[in-house]
Amino acid sequence: MKSKNLLLVISVIAIMCTGCVTSKIDITGSTPLINLDLNDLEVTEQVEATAVCTKVFGIDWERLVASNEASIKGSVYSGLLNFDNTEYYAVYNLLKKNPGYDIVLYPQFHKVTRKPVLGMGAIYMVTEVKVTARMAKLKTK
Repeated sequence: MKSKNLLLVISVIAIMCTGCVTSKIDITGSTPLINLDLNDLEVTEQVEATAVCTKVFGIDWERLVASNEASIKGSVYSGLLNFDNTEYYAVYNLLKKNPGYDIVLYPQFHKVTRKPVLGMGAIYMVTEVKVTARMAKLKTK
């Protein structure tokens, strides 16, 4: 009987530990001053990406065990903006759509939160964020 209980506990722990995936991209603002000329950079036109977060009972069930997010650390943006996770997901999608770029320039966020009628926002809520920015990378010589 004890061996069955032990096997059950080990099985439950094994199931709980599987399937969790987290991907994260961080852009860290640099502390040293680097003088760059516009000629040193390849700058894109405006690019955009979106992310949608659906929460039921305040939980994002789609990203409960897997998460893909990116953040802009150590920059003006991280101090001025109050990001929620949907903004992080949108920045992640922007970086994934535009590989090889080093800099996100002047990101702009457009956020729409939809709640169903009858005040059910605590039960079901959909947030959609579109991020628009220019991206840049250092030119190789």
